[in-house]
Amino acid sequence: MIISEDTQKMLRLLSQVILADGHIYKTEMDALIKGVQDLGLLDEAGNALTPHDITKWFNGYLETLNIKWSKTPKDVELTRLILTLAEWPNKQSVVDTLEKISLADNEFHAKEKTLISIVKTYWQYDGLDAPGSKIEMEP
Repeated sequence: MIISEDTQKMLRLLSQVILADGHIYKTEMDALIKGVQDLGLLDEAGNALTPHDITKWFNGYLETLNIKWSKTPKDVELTRLILTLAEWPNKQSVVDTLEKISLADNEFHAKEKTLISIVKTYWQYDGLDAPGSKIEMEP
């Protein structure tokens, strides 16, 4: 299974809400899997990502985070990630999925709420689907 870079970016964004409070709960993983399937994320061959694919990707992502050392501050990396996804279709569904994942442990932590607020802000959430509403990025 090969997952495109754009899909991996979305998976990383969705995963951030799980990682925000420092705990990974099974209910959050279940919500991530459901959210990925509801968003219709596919592998490069056009196949729907299975629960096994998503779990395997997430575990690999955790390993990468544990061994990756970056000079770039985490908030800068997160900002770049959010901005690269600014043209994602149906952003409302993504925001809804982030909220569902964050509530899966029956708590809405301040860090999760902040993350979702940042996504909405960078995606110019007010008037989100209005024609021409997009973030212009410098090359």
